[in-house]
Amino acid sequence: MKHDKGKRLPRFLLEHCNSAGQVLDLSDDLMHYASRVLRLREGEAVRVWNGKGCEYHATIHYASKKLAQIHVSDQLAMRNTELNRPLHVLQALPEGDKMDWVLEKCTELGVAGFHPVQAQRSVVKLEGERAAKRQAHWERVVLAASLQSEREQLAMVEPVRSVFDALEYVAQTWPSAHVLWFTPQAERGLRNWTPQANAEEPLVICVGPEGGWSPEETDTATQLGALPLNFSRRVLRTETFAVACTAQLTALLNLEAH
Repeated sequence: MKHDKGKRLPRFLLEHCNSAGQVLDLSDDLMHYASRVLRLREGEAVRVWNGKGCEYHATIHYASKKLAQIHVSDQLAMRNTELNRPLHVLQALPEGDKMDWVLEKCTELGVAGFHPVQAQRSVVKLEGERAAKRQAHWERVVLAASLQSEREQLAMVEPVRSVFDALEYVAQTWPSAHVLWFTPQAERGLRNWTPQANAEEPLVICVGPEGGWSPEETDTATQLGALPLNFSRRVLRTETFAVACTAQLTALLNLEAH
């Protein structure tokens, strides 16, 4: 079926899509979304993205009332929508649905990964099955924001960890990462910080809970190599901070340049 070249085609994440000519089954949820929400007709054009930098033209076909398939055709030339240096957010668990806001807006701004942490002053306590369910929900939030904002790479959401375990994970995974530990008690401001030239390793923004980081957490982070910084003379809400800091770092370091 022909499509309007000026219209943005619906975009689906199918992680196993890696070549033209594939025929891929849609899950029940995606079939419902395609047929009932988007009301896509037989043979209608769509785009398929694998979350790893590859996207294809495709068409949708309804094999039966319970089966929809995607027929993959030619690969698309993707526009580079990623920041020129990976940016991660280590976010202490906030109250209510504030984490959804952080994930959605920071994904749209280009953040590559999220590390939820159980801080000493976090009101929300997550563990076991409850933490797993919340992570699955967060992954859906990030996916929706990635599809909407035309991300080239799908941002990752790590499991909920303690502050120490999350910092240890970052140190082991990216030994040269710049871990920026934001606290009002820090003497040095973000504008007075100059990163080293190595742009391959990520920047990690560490955002405390509503009550802020505890002194013990700041001491631990510093011992593990994090750099204490203050961000503003004003006190920002935790759900505002990561978004504002991501935007400011992007501007200060020219992370949109390619």
